[in-house]
Amino acid sequence: MIFSQKRRYSQDSSSPESDDNETAKERPVWQKILIWSLAVLFIILFLVFLLIWVVVPIIFWTSISFQRFMIFYPIDSPKDPQFDDPEKYGIDNVYNTYITVRDYYDNNTLTQIGAWLILPENLQNSPSNDVSQIIRESQYDLLVFLHGVYANRAKPIAQYKVFRKKFLVLAIDHRGYGDSGSNVQMLEHGMINDHLQIYDWILAKNFTKNIYYWGHSLGGALSCHIVRALKERNNAVPTGLILESTFTTLVEAIENNAVGKIYSWLAYFNATILNPLDENGFHFYSTTHILHVDCPIMILHAEDDGMIPSALGEKLANISSVERDSATQGSVTTHIFSSDYGYGHNYITSDTNIPQYIEDFKEVCESFTQQGPRSRD
Repeated sequence: MIFSQKRRYSQDSSSPESDDNETAKERPVWQKILIWSLAVLFIILFLVFLLIWVVVPIIFWTSISFQRFMIFYPIDSPKDPQFDDPEKYGIDNVYNTYITVRDYYDNNTLTQIGAWLILPENLQNSPSNDVSQIIRESQYDLLVFLHGVYANRAKPIAQYKVFRKKFLVLAIDHRGYGDSGSNVQMLEHGMINDHLQIYDWILAKNFTKNIYYWGHSLGGALSCHIVRALKERNNAVPTGLILESTFTTLVEAIENNAVGKIYSWLAYFNATILNPLDENGFHFYSTTHILHVDCPIMILHAEDDGMIPSALGEKLANISSVERDSATQGSVTTHIFSSDYGYGHNYITSDTNIPQYIEDFKEVCESFTQQGPRSRD
């Protein structure tokens, strides 16, 4: 009897102790939530890391179409443009036209390059709606404008209003931008080939005034190459070249761009990002092309340019000043705008001094042209 009581007592006394141990082992709800949240967060961050720093570089490395998209970014801005209705975008006396060129990659293929011919400010009414006649009879110098990425010819309206104070303006959409071509290959040599034919198209109109090139951002790199190619092809030299917010080489632009810096620390950055671009013909060697430009150059850049650092514009200006012969190739004028103005990458032409800078530059160019061609030593 006594044993039985002791046994029951032993069983009864052990039950509370066991419950206490189980309770002690059970975590509070908030700890469980925290642990699961941290685990999920870690998994998400790991997947994001893989996506950004592993998957994207591999796709870039293996896909030329992805490279092409990331370099040229041919997305319409403004969206769904109506090029035949320029007044919709706040500008009048503009003629929408198309220039037919032979494709660089297939000479039997013809491509339509879209363009706007913008009348000078003082010529509000043209006696003709014929673009060829307007160009042929123009008493104004012609400015060929080349825009940068994420744009079409309906975007830089504010710039056009500045340009037309001094020029008859021909604004070009490069192949693959706007309505210039359908399913065309977007590569540097193809674009240069198009622009060489556009220059011929201008001359075929019996245009007798001066021709200037103004390139913004990527358009600046193209302009450098175009001017060099014009001289090497048939010794044609425009009167002047203006480079706005442009870069030295594509590699340096990527290395110094905010997006490029995200990847530049990777051990495989060169192998997956930079080398494939060079192998596939994405060069834009402005530091080389500019040495073969035989007309005066004006370079404009803002210190607060968040896309292409002003240091690249200054480097290009220094190379062109030091390594070119100003007596035989023309001088270099540089304007670097303080970050206090807030011009960034796109708004340099809003500076009130730009019209005067253009006028001064035109005088430099005309003086250089009047001196006539001179051979180098």
